[in-house]
Amino acid sequence: MSRFRGGRELKLIKAAGVLACLVFAQMAGATGKEEIEVRATILKAMENWSALAADANEACYTTSDKAVFFDFTPMQYVGWESYKNEIKKVQDTLQQFKITLNDDLTVRVVGKIAYAHATWKMDFLFKDQTRRHLEGRLTEVLEKQKGKWKIVHEHASVPTPH
Repeated sequence: MSRFRGGRELKLIKAAGVLACLVFAQMAGATGKEEIEVRATILKAMENWSALAADANEACYTTSDKAVFFDFTPMQYVGWESYKNEIKKVQDTLQQFKITLNDDLTVRVVGKIAYAHATWKMDFLFKDQTRRHLEGRLTEVLEKQKGKWKIVHEHASVPTPH
């Protein structure tokens, strides 16, 4: 069993422990800040969809032509332009639309990648005055691009009937 020769080694160990605590505290703070930014991006995207403002979501989504988005129908959209243009066709049939994320939005940040999931409610009022209500699930993958969080993959689905 080794013994410390004096107070010097003990001071170094204490200093290293304090430094480690400060580093971990700073990392936790950064993660908290990043999670807040990711949440804000997702909530802004939902706000833009509710405002029938597909073009405004270029601030929230990657504009990559390789990004894949899974929505109710069709099976998938490849590329932001494809996704946005199809959503705009649906929006043209709507008088009002509201998507509300439930209070279960969960966000995890790992470096420059984040993922999130939540359940939601959608209320549609079509121009012909018919209404529709849906409840479903949402998974988002975001990447920090040029200092901003962008949705690079989205999967929205509704449960199948029992």
